[in-house]
Amino acid sequence: MNKKLIPYITICDAIAKLFYPNVEVVLHDVKEERLVHISNTFSKREIGDKMINDVKDFKTLTTDIIGPYEKINFDGKKLKTVSSIVRDENNEIIGIMCINFDIQIFENIFDSLKSFLNIEDKNKSPNLLFSQDWKSHTNKLIKEFLELKEKKIEELKIKQKKELILFLNNKGIFSIRNVVSYLCKTLSISRATIYKWLKQEN
Repeated sequence: MNKKLIPYITICDAIAKLFYPNVEVVLHDVKEERLVHISNTFSKREIGDKMINDVKDFKTLTTDIIGPYEKINFDGKKLKTVSSIVRDENNEIIGIMCINFDIQIFENIFDSLKSFLNIEDKNKSPNLLFSQDWKSHTNKLIKEFLELKEKKIEELKIKQKKELILFLNNKGIFSIRNVVSYLCKTLSISRATIYKWLKQEN
């Protein structure tokens, strides 16, 4: 890890501690293109995970603070996210810190109030770079499946996991390069199992 990022570890931990248990803070090393620190993890991400976004795209940003924008966690919960570019003394990008706020409980309260007050929901579109988060897209589809089945992800049996994989296949999700590894971790199944189910479908 870039030693210049070390002071940001304490900042990550402080933010996560202040808003515990609803906030997860993730720090990435841009040169290594890896996650180097995570505080109060609830997204199943781990230190050493590859960055989701392409480093080359950061140079197209017009601001060092992106968001807030919406993401969907692996368990279907809505997250409100802010990403901040970290620069060194030469103004070079060395890292990115992402703050993920689990807003599901507030979302439920808001939905009740919106229904009562008849408020229209006008969502802002996030920066294009961060709207292309394939994990968030995958999680949205998983949430759609779980709502259809009226299940939580931890309640899925092996048969239902197979149904989910086939559901995702029909949505074209397996055209994404790293999605199989992500689904293995999220659903606690092997790559061989996923490929077997997909082969059976064909």
